[in-house]
Amino acid sequence: MRYYGKEPFDLKLTILRMWYRLPVIVGVTILGTLIFGGGYYVKNVLLRGPSLYEAVSVYRVDYDVQEEKDVGQVYINQVSWTTYLHSGTFLECLKKHLAEAGITMSDQELADALQADLASDLRMPSTIVTTDDPEKTTQIAAGVEAVMTGELASQIREVTSIQVIDPGDTAREVVPDVRVMRALILSAVLSCFFVTVFFLLKETGDDSVWLPASLRRRYGLNTAGTLSSKDLVENMKYFFRAKEGEKKMSSVAVCPVQEKLNPEEVLEALKTTCAETTGEGWFTVPSPWESPAVCETLREADGILLAVKAGSHVGKKLEYVLEYLEQQGCRVTAAILWDADEKLIGKYYLGKLRRERKRK
Repeated sequence: MRYYGKEPFDLKLTILRMWYRLPVIVGVTILGTLIFGGGYYVKNVLLRGPSLYEAVSVYRVDYDVQEEKDVGQVYINQVSWTTYLHSGTFLECLKKHLAEAGITMSDQELADALQADLASDLRMPSTIVTTDDPEKTTQIAAGVEAVMTGELASQIREVTSIQVIDPGDTAREVVPDVRVMRALILSAVLSCFFVTVFFLLKETGDDSVWLPASLRRRYGLNTAGTLSSKDLVENMKYFFRAKEGEKKMSSVAVCPVQEKLNPEEVLEALKTTCAETTGEGWFTVPSPWESPAVCETLREADGILLAVKAGSHVGKKLEYVLEYLEQQGCRVTAAILWDADEKLIGKYYLGKLRRERKRK
């Protein structure tokens, strides 16, 4: 089992590949924004339900202390105020006051509508009544004020009196904290982030072959280039140069790696591009991946040109073919990267060519 060389992380190639995926990234970002941001909008705006109204009553509590500094030791915190409001005794007293106003509600309904709050001043708690009817809200708030200043004040030993300093006689609509624009922006950022990370992980973990140089660096193959390479003709002449006393190799096999790659198409294109090198002795064979028995023919050839179709998921199949050919005593003379993305290759080497020109 051979272990082929691992290429270092190629930042430039990764950036180019991500640039090619930009339309997909943008599309997924827009789709994610519509799904998550749009879902937030539908849930919190279109399907928000009936409007709610709240009435806030503010009280002043006089504690049974000799000095003001002792208030901090006996004061009732927010949780305790809420517990008082939800207690059975408080709700029973409240229902009696509401019955006089013609309002009938269960203990659970009242508890859900009541909430207590405590500001920075420990002596100024407040009660908040929330329902879907503004008139009912103010009526319940009036009942709560009556119980707070009457029955509840007499039952708490730490309190001498409770007074209403700001009655909840006005119900205002509760405006939910809906931030559609922020939700859309967050959805777009998260969608873009996750799809970019996904493609980066896929790009770094994929055994793809996009550059002719990968065949040389990773697999140690003599690489003629691509069909459009400027150095293809000279590389073919050199790799398939004649043996002593001959002008060129008499028999060369064009062998594809992938079974879907047509070797006849490769040979015909090479005869057009490299007419001086290719000749009657050149022939095609199927991929060893598809037909293992082809190695018997390959051993009789003077040279082997391995055709590798560029793309993703190429590496493992190429490794299998190389290992099998080595076991069968078939030595690969050179390889050509077929159906390569010439624009990608051109952009990849453009920076290098520019630097070389500046040096000259």
